[in-house]
Amino acid sequence: MAASNSLTVPAARELITGGQLEGNQFDILKLISQLIQDEEHQATARELLLRILELRQTQRSFADYSEAVDSLLRTAGLFPYITPSNLSLPDLIAYEAHRPLDYEYGDVVFHEIQAKVYRRLMSRENVILSAPTSFGKSLVLDALIASNKFENIAVVLPTLALIDETRKRLSKFRDLYRIITHPSQELGERNLLVMTQERVLDLPELPALDLFMIDEFYKLDISRGDVDRGILLNHALQRLMQTGANFYLAGPNIHSLAGTLPRDFTASFISTSFSTVVSDVKLLPTPPRGEEFNALSNLCEELSGPTLIYCRSPLRARQVARHFLSVGIGEPSIELQPAADWIGENYHPDWLLCQALPQRIGIHHGKIPRALAQYQVTAFNEGKLDFLICTSTLIEGVNTSAKNVVIFDHQLSRKKLDFFTFSNIKGRSGRMMQHFVGNVYLFKAPRRKTFRRLMYRCIRKGAELRIAS
Repeated sequence: MAASNSLTVPAARELITGGQLEGNQFDILKLISQLIQDEEHQATARELLLRILELRQTQRSFADYSEAVDSLLRTAGLFPYITPSNLSLPDLIAYEAHRPLDYEYGDVVFHEIQAKVYRRLMSRENVILSAPTSFGKSLVLDALIASNKFENIAVVLPTLALIDETRKRLSKFRDLYRIITHPSQELGERNLLVMTQERVLDLPELPALDLFMIDEFYKLDISRGDVDRGILLNHALQRLMQTGANFYLAGPNIHSLAGTLPRDFTASFISTSFSTVVSDVKLLPTPPRGEEFNALSNLCEELSGPTLIYCRSPLRARQVARHFLSVGIGEPSIELQPAADWIGENYHPDWLLCQALPQRIGIHHGKIPRALAQYQVTAFNEGKLDFLICTSTLIEGVNTSAKNVVIFDHQLSRKKLDFFTFSNIKGRSGRMMQHFVGNVYLFKAPRRKTFRRLMYRCIRKGAELRIAS
C-alpha cells in the first residue's frame, strides 16, 4: 500500500532506519495515517511509528511533528508512548481511559489490547490471551491485584526462576496480601499464591480463590515439551477450576484452542499480534566448520546495546564465555569486581563466572545457583552487563532488557528448534519503553518450513527480515 505521493512502506522504512529524513517527515506520517485506517495494515503502521520512536531517542528529526506523532500513536492504540501534553481534549480523555483503576504503584497507561483484557477480567470474565512477549501480560495481572477486588489470587508459573522474579515484582502488594510461594507457609486472611504447578498440587488446602492466572499456558499441551510437567499442570488447572474462580491464561503464539474442551469451559480467547516493539531478524552467512566461535565474537564486537546470546546447553555457554575472554570481548568493570571476588571466596576463585563478570559478561543456565542467576539478570537489565550468555532458562517469561538477541545454536538440547521455541527466543529482543527496535541475529536459517513461516510473520507484522550477503 502506498500514499498518494507514491512513498511505499519499504521506502519509508529505509528512510527511517537510514536516518535520511530531512524533508520526508510529512510524507512518512501521511503514509502512516493512511495505513492505520486499514485494519489489514495497522501492524505496519505501528511498526513504522515504533521506528520513529527509536529514532527520536537519538535525533530530533520529528521534533516539529511531535503532536502529529502522538495523535497517530493514539489512533494505533500505543497509549503508553504518548506525551499527554501534546493531545487534544478528546485524545486526552481516551488516554486517561486507558489507565487501570486505583493503581498507586507508578504512572501506568495500558495500550489498546491490554486495556481490553483488563476490563474483561475486571468484569469477572475468563480470558485466554495469546500475545507476543513484549505485550505486557504481567502488567495486566499487577493492575488486577492492585484493584483490591479479589480476596485470594493464585499465579502459576513454569519455573522457580520465574517465581523468584515474580515474587520480587509483586512484593509491592505485601500490604494487601500475604505472598505465599511454598506449601509450608501458612495462609493469611488474604493470599497471593505464586507457585509452580507442583507446589499448587502440594498445598493441603486451597483458599477460596477469586482469580487465578497460569503463565505460559501452552504447556498444558502435553505433546509440547516435558510430558510429566504438562500432566501436572493439567491436574493443577483442574484443581484450580474446581474453586469456581475466574481465570486468566496467558502465553505466546497460540492461534486456536482445541475443539475437545469441556462445554462448561467458557472464556474469551484473545489472540493478538499487537506488539510494543519491533524485532528485525537478520540472517548471517553460516560460518565454516570450526569458525563458529570467531564468527560470533566478530559479530558481537560490532553490536551496541545489551545482548543475549542463546546456546543449546550449559557446556556450550561456557565455551562461548571462554572464547570471549580469550579474544578480549568485554570491557573491564570496576563495579562488578566485588561480585566476582565474593563468588571466588564463596564458591571457587577459578570458576569461569569469576573471570567473566568483571568483563561485563554473564553466564545464565540451569546449573548456575539461583541467587547468582537472579543477580546477573538484574545486572543485565541495569546495563551493568553487556552480554548475557544463556540457555533456554531465559526464554520462559523471565524479563530481560535486551537490544540484541543472537541465536548461536539452533537446537534445544539435542532437538532442533521448532518455530514456537524460536519465537520465544526471538521475543526477547527489544523492551517496552527501553528498546523500541530489537535485533535478532541468526547464523543458520531454521528448518525450511519454519523459515517460510518466519518470513510471512515478519512481513505481516512489518518487521524486517534481512539476509546478509
